[in-house]
Amino acid sequence: MRSTILSALAAAATVTALGFTAAPAWASPGSSLRISQDAAGQVTVQQGATLRAGLVDVGITSASTAADPETFQLRNGATLPQMDVKITEAGNWQADAATAAEAMRWFVDNTTFYGGLSATGQVAYKTVLPGGSYYAAQVNNPSATARTFRVVGDAHAALPRTDQSVAMKEPDRFVVSGPGGKLHRGPLRISNDSGELHFAQFVQVRPGTTDADITAWFGGGENPSVTGGAVLNFGTQSPGRASVVDVTLPSGTYALLDYIPDTTSGMPHAFGGMHAVVTVA
Repeated sequence: MRSTILSALAAAATVTALGFTAAPAWASPGSSLRISQDAAGQVTVQQGATLRAGLVDVGITSASTAADPETFQLRNGATLPQMDVKITEAGNWQADAATAAEAMRWFVDNTTFYGGLSATGQVAYKTVLPGGSYYAAQVNNPSATARTFRVVGDAHAALPRTDQSVAMKEPDRFVVSGPGGKLHRGPLRISNDSGELHFAQFVQVRPGTTDADITAWFGGGENPSVTGGAVLNFGTQSPGRASVVDVTLPSGTYALLDYIPDTTSGMPHAFGGMHAVVTVA
């Protein structure tokens, strides 16, 4: 689901993931899922091979340079080998945008993504998981890396309340809400209120950076990111899903980005204008 353009952008914008707290201060007792990915890309379910349905405390770490460990279910008889093919097609958007768009429509119809980690580093979040069988896998290499876990029972739970949120809405835009229009460290609700798959990546940029500067960057202009700056990566969520993510970012200015290809154009959403500049106070 990621493309080679991401590697180029990552090389251009060297960023450092922040420290990860295994049990955020706002976490309440309940089921815990811990997933790790080593430098070779192998995924391990360290804790939570069997979970209780409902509110789940998730922690994911990755040491892989190609990191994209995410959690998902397959529907309608879809298989991991089929997913391999569709991932390749979606990542080839520059050469065949129409096929990439069709591949993304396949994902909307045949998968449910419950979040994860979209790059090297660490992330902690809460989400509500219904009963069923799940995978944790490197999304661009699912057949070779997938590990299973299961959730038992019925989900009767709600996400914790937060005073800040990021909503991903049609037509491919971020809507950010927080005290005084700013975000802060602590729990952040991230919801996908659209018909597309989306993820949220925060990359630290220079103070004074505007959304127009981000547009110019994707058009080949100057890279506004801070070398060695902070980053927070939260993985893919399917339409209708929401999670509460532990924000550990220091105060600063951040570009909020989503690189998942579009179901109509096949182009990564950020290149089509799905980005925003946010302040963490």
